Amino acid sequence: MRERLEKLGLEKLGSADIELRPGKSGQFDITVDGELKYTRHSTGRFPTDAEIEDLLPD
Repeated sequence: MRERLEKLGLEKLGSADIELRPGKSGQFDITVDGELKYTRHSTGRFPTDAEIEDLLPD
């Protein structure tokens, strides 16, 4: 997953708080500024690269 994030250029966001943490039972959540924006629990799948990019602040 880290490689996907780096490919999307997320390391260039500067002050953004990006953290990869191991979850339980395949959990995958994306939070932005402390707000849950995506959870695999609801969708049943991992997000696409485009979906991840859409979640990021402008």
